[in-house]
Amino acid sequence: IGPGVVVAPWFEGSANYRVLPIPNLDLRYQRDKVFISARDGVGATLFDADGFKAGPILRYRFPRNAGDGGYLFGMGNVPFTVEGGGFLRYDLPFLSAKVELRRGLGGSNGLIFDALIDGKVRLSDTVFLSAGPRLSVTDGTYNQAYFGVDANQSVNSGYAQYYPGAGLRSVGAGTSAVWRIDDKLTLVAFGSYNYLGDIAGNSPIVTGPGGSRNQFIVGSALSWRFSW
Repeated sequence: IGPGVVVAPWFEGSANYRVLPIPNLDLRYQRDKVFISARDGVGATLFDADGFKAGPILRYRFPRNAGDGGYLFGMGNVPFTVEGGGFLRYDLPFLSAKVELRRGLGGSNGLIFDALIDGKVRLSDTVFLSAGPRLSVTDGTYNQAYFGVDANQSVNSGYAQYYPGAGLRSVGAGTSAVWRIDDKLTLVAFGSYNYLGDIAGNSPIVTGPGGSRNQFIVGSALSWRFSW
């Protein structure tokens, strides 16, 4: 457990950024049998063999409010969302890959498919690097909640009406660096870049003056490790 900070867009598709404090929480029972993690969500490993792990997963998505960043007035709010589904992960000493399929339980009520591959490099006994590509595909329900503009929203916001279907949400890359200061303290720095696909990128929210298809996230966290 420990403190962290992240610089992220005001909303998905925003060109403007804000700094947010974040909790760096990661609790695990028998490694990944059961886990509660700010990064990996809440889940359990029900299958574990030959490098493959699979099980249920819950993630959260913070609400999007009409006042976020100054370019969503008249768009209404998208409530806090819990996303439930499953994951499949494959791990090697130098490589890991993971896919997740989740559905919003409230909020957007949409389907999300995420996939990533990370190459892993050990620079020393205390410094580790990982990086790799990212991909996300979402259905029309998700895209309408976060990128669509219905008739009422169009009147209230001034944006043109837009009704996106299912499709590629984003492609990009992520990276992280881990420094194990000692047996208890660890410092992590991380970053990601995602480019919004045409389904999201053609939204008036993204093409307007407050939007961008280029989405960056950078952050850092310090953690103290303990066990019982």
